[in-house]
Amino acid sequence: MKNLLALTAFALMSVSISSVAKNIYADVQVTDVKPTSDFIWKRANQNTPKYPIELARSGIKGCAVLSFNISKSGKTENVEIINSVPKKYVGKYSRKMLRKWKWVPASTVAESAPEKRTLRLDFCMGGESTEQSQIACKQQAQLACG
Repeated sequence: MKNLLALTAFALMSVSISSVAKNIYADVQVTDVKPTSDFIWKRANQNTPKYPIELARSGIKGCAVLSFNISKSGKTENVEIINSVPKKYVGKYSRKMLRKWKWVPASTVAESAPEKRTLRLDFCMGGESTEQSQIACKQQAQLACG
């Protein structure tokens, strides 16, 4: 009987929690500010960057423009926030994210040399699917970041 009561209580809690919880769809769009086909370096991991959990929990979305160097060994260095909206949060998490990125030569013919780059990161949330958040992010990336 005791087990049955515990199981019933657990089932009721599960129903009430799942009826309140909703899915949050988010996307991060990475855009080269000065696109060119002759970059020396490309990101080692071409997957969409993960939306920072701290931003998602707070419902924060926005954009950041960052300038940085890629060293001769493919390491991200000297990350500078050029602009960020909202200023405090998105810039901070963008810098943190970018510092972890590894870079590989864009072609086998390219010689490993340092490179200065400027990227824009757009953090978007909303919609009823991942596809809808990706579309919203592509639209947001067309707007000024600032």
